Amino acid sequence: MYCHTSTPETDAGMAIEHTALKQLRGRTFGAPTIRRIYIPLPIARSEEGPQRERRSMGKKQLVSELKPGDRVDSYFSVNYKKPVSDYKYGSMFEFRVADKSGQTTVKYWGGQDKQAVQELFASFDREQVVSVKGEVAEYKGALEISVSEKNGGSVSRVPEGQYDLSQLIRAYDNIDDLKRRLAEIVYGVKDEYLRKLLIAFFKDEKFMDDFAASPASITLHSAAVGGLLYHTINVTELCMRVVDLHPELDRDLVVAGALLHDIGKVQSFKVTSNITMTEEGNLVGHIILGDHELIRRMAEIEGFPELTASKLRHILLSHHGRREWGSPVEPLFPEALAVHEADDLDAKLDNMITKREDAATEDDWIWDQKHGRLIYLK
Repeated sequence: MYCHTSTPETDAGMAIEHTALKQLRGRTFGAPTIRRIYIPLPIARSEEGPQRERRSMGKKQLVSELKPGDRVDSYFSVNYKKPVSDYKYGSMFEFRVADKSGQTTVKYWGGQDKQAVQELFASFDREQVVSVKGEVAEYKGALEISVSEKNGGSVSRVPEGQYDLSQLIRAYDNIDDLKRRLAEIVYGVKDEYLRKLLIAFFKDEKFMDDFAASPASITLHSAAVGGLLYHTINVTELCMRVVDLHPELDRDLVVAGALLHDIGKVQSFKVTSNITMTEEGNLVGHIILGDHELIRRMAEIEGFPELTASKLRHILLSHHGRREWGSPVEPLFPEALAVHEADDLDAKLDNMITKREDAATEDDWIWDQKHGRLIYLK
């Protein structure tokens, strides 16, 4: 537990409203503890104590490894920024940073020179990479990095080429194998029209390049370059096993629905130094974007059966399962239900496995907000 002697200044610092999303990785389960969190305030420069060993750009500190009291000297991608605001001792701002292991909030505590704080705030933007020096604190169950002159902290932009992108974004290394498996599945579809449709998508070189490079989410599951391809193959493989158990299902319809259920994510995500949503992704959503693309491709195939088209659209539109989860309709026939359940299962398993692998704690359990339960780590 990281503690500091109580003073009016530190108590005032603790009273500042915390606005970041909760970061629960590494949080232990058990009796609640009360922590007094030290938030450095730029009142006066104190004598510096012994310096901890600092990491160079080549030795990346991952978000998932940070613990209260740690000294931070590393680089991160900027997800978003909040405007400069005033607090009791000067001006401050906060921003969200990320790397391949997770996200956290950085709070910069400036002094009375508001113009200097504004200039620092304007010196970097979203999707750029910054070097952050500061200290890790825990506030209301969330870890954050506190940066101030008093703790020797700083924030500065890192030029392109001076950081390792693979440390900021995960990437699957078996993309070629996944592409080959996708092609095998496509050419195994017997229905003439569904096979033509799948070939129209996945033999389109630009679409396939974008599809294979896209993530499946920002943080929830398969959040990596190649994640959409990985997730799609998993969902399709699960569906094929379901059809083996229930041969009364229309195998080709299930396979086509599984392969195409997330095609709208190609237009929904953008990969730079981090994974973000496009304007289309935010404003329209991947389900509707996918439906529009599906309609367009089916219209280019002469004689495509109307009922097959309606069923395939229904699978895409219902694959989130419930209206409150984003689906315009809920699954109304078994093939649609199979795709929804396979999609949900793979997403949840991938998320829980990643949480277990990335847990930076010696405890046996961590609390996971998405699942609303403890995850056993052993």
